[in-house]
Amino acid sequence: MLARRLPGILPPLTLDETLETTAIHSVAGILPPAAGFLTAGPFRAPHHTASNVVLVGGGSLPRPGEISLAHNGVLLLDETVEFARHVLDALRQPLEEGAIRIARALRTAVFPARFMLVAAMNPASTRSTRRSCVDSGSTTRSGASG
Repeated sequence: MLARRLPGILPPLTLDETLETTAIHSVAGILPPAAGFLTAGPFRAPHHTASNVVLVGGGSLPRPGEISLAHNGVLLLDETVEFARHVLDALRQPLEEGAIRIARALRTAVFPARFMLVAAMNPASTRSTRRSCVDSGSTTRSGASG
């Protein structure tokens, strides 16, 4: 609930940020026809079963993924440890560079990806944590690398 309120306390988008954010949503085909410009930072919260392609983008004709759709806004990864390790690892380069490069046979696309990342997970009860640690190593940390 708190993460969903973050875009409301972020500063308004500048004209350049507004144009860039609107263009990304238009290219992705999710900008409603009469929407006009997006003047507030977007909020994106993909499900923890989302694939690598959903998160970073791709396809035969490269399209922006969730990280580009969250550009100038907030990307919430709720239940972060439930995301596949390779999906979380795919976030490293875009977080460092602020962009994602998607190369395909016919073309290469570069989409912006500067966003505030909010990673959340529910705490485990003491009893289930002890059992998890004994049975299989710490399951709380098994999904997070680095």
